[in-house]
Amino acid sequence: MEARSPTQEARHRPGGAGRILVVEDEPRIREIVRAYLVAAGYDVTEAADGRLALAAFDAAPPDLVLVDLLLPGLSGEALIRAIREVSDVPILIASAKRSDDERIVGLRLGADDYLPKPYNPVELVERVRAILRRTRPLSEAARPRTYASGRLEVDPATRRYRVGGREGRLTPTELRLLLALSGAPGAVLDRDRLLALATGGTGETTRTVDVHVANLRRKLGDDATGPWAIETIPDAGYRWIAPVDHEPRPADRS
Repeated sequence: MEARSPTQEARHRPGGAGRILVVEDEPRIREIVRAYLVAAGYDVTEAADGRLALAAFDAAPPDLVLVDLLLPGLSGEALIRAIREVSDVPILIASAKRSDDERIVGLRLGADDYLPKPYNPVELVERVRAILRRTRPLSEAARPRTYASGRLEVDPATRRYRVGGREGRLTPTELRLLLALSGAPGAVLDRDRLLALATGGTGETTRTVDVHVANLRRKLGDDATGPWAIETIPDAGYRWIAPVDHEPRPADRS
């Protein structure tokens, strides 16, 4: 990791600071990351292993978790699973595991982005900014109303969904992917387009889209072999096949 002065490279985050939980067992890396994030306007909590990270998470839930996968004791993968059981907080993996398969595993666990080591701390700050920008809650006045598509109902403001007899919450990336597809019903959207719409395309590959689509399908109970919502078009991409209700109803705030 290149250690340049954060005062020269990082800029203050517009719109107010956020709380970042940095989970990294290498003290020197934690020191550099903390310096850049603090210079960018963020509050930083540090943890040197997964168990300490869980305790810090419970004590003061952060706006984003930055986690290495190669941690002593509780692994980064186990930490992500534990967090995802209770929260959909954005998670950015920063790890020396670099293969596509290892990146895909991290995303399947529920991470929002993956930054391989070694990385430039300036890019790290920009990744954090990008994730928080696309996951930041909308103001009450700007919140969309409940969105309905066939048997599915989604409140984009809370990311809560109902479909059939199940309900739950989508991750920010899953919501953006759903809205991108359903916003163009019947149209085939290729993976490059979906990558740009759903994730911003920052440092990710088109294989990432397949992982997020699989996660979304699992939550919606949509079977790829007999889909009601998302159809796979071989060698082309995906398209939304469920009917779309263009007259959204007021969101249920109860």
